[in-house]
Amino acid sequence: FEILFVVALVLYSFVIWYHQFKKSFSSWMVWLFGIGLAADLSGTVFLCVMTASRWVFNLHTVSGLFSLFIMVLHFGWALLSIVHGGRFEVYFKRCSVSAWFLWLIAFVSGIPSVYPR
Repeated sequence: FEILFVVALVLYSFVIWYHQFKKSFSSWMVWLFGIGLAADLSGTVFLCVMTASRWVFNLHTVSGLFSLFIMVLHFGWALLSIVHGGRFEVYFKRCSVSAWFLWLIAFVSGIPSVYPR
């Protein structure tokens, strides 16, 4: 089920960097971001259920939960930017690369748990 996180990585990355370069936001981008968020949430819930008895609060767990929360907020900004535009799109643009980078830290910090030595 780790593939769900790879799907989230690809979709988050595409939408955020496409928006950074094009400087415009379209509804299809919100759909892709939403699919990425759904993949991220699904993977997180599935792995939380599988590892419920052995949760360890480390860099990966804390950064993962925090970055998931940030992406949920970010998706809200994306929706509001389509509906209202203006300042919500400014928030999305201003925070998107930072949110993506935080999510990337969580993604990379989880790789050792997928491929242990």
